[in-house]
Amino acid sequence: MSLFAIYAKPAAPDLPQTLANEEVEVIKDRFSIFACLLTPIWCVWHKLWLELVAYVGVAFVLGFVAFFVGESASAWVGFLVAVLIGLEASSIRGYALQRKGYLFKGGVLAQSARDAEWCYVAGQLDQPTKKASETPPSTSDQAPTNISTTLLSNERPSGAIQ
Repeated sequence: MSLFAIYAKPAAPDLPQTLANEEVEVIKDRFSIFACLLTPIWCVWHKLWLELVAYVGVAFVLGFVAFFVGESASAWVGFLVAVLIGLEASSIRGYALQRKGYLFKGGVLAQSARDAEWCYVAGQLDQPTKKASETPPSTSDQAPTNISTTLLSNERPSGAIQ
């Protein structure tokens, strides 16, 4: 099983806000050898223009540094940058989708991207935690939510949790 990140772009305002009208992208969270070895081609393939400009800038800086520091040190730094890009390829694609208006809907463990999309449609995602500003205001019949949970001392609690 693999971990997949689900990103969805809401439907246009003139269309009904249903799953059928959303654009859904499923990204497998894994190391990308293609992004590691052929970063410029990978960026063009996925239409990551800002990331391509950043990569060319980093390559230019590494070439400039190689002139002063030495080619072997610059080659090792370039290798580390390539490995980092390979490791973070799925996150880079996710950030690019968020810039294009997609929303992160959650993660799911599935056998394939198709199964992950089915889990999204069925509503079986691990939802991201909501921020305090997104929670609805409390009413008078609910327990108060402004109780502080900070520790009063440095002692750790002991005993079993019940």
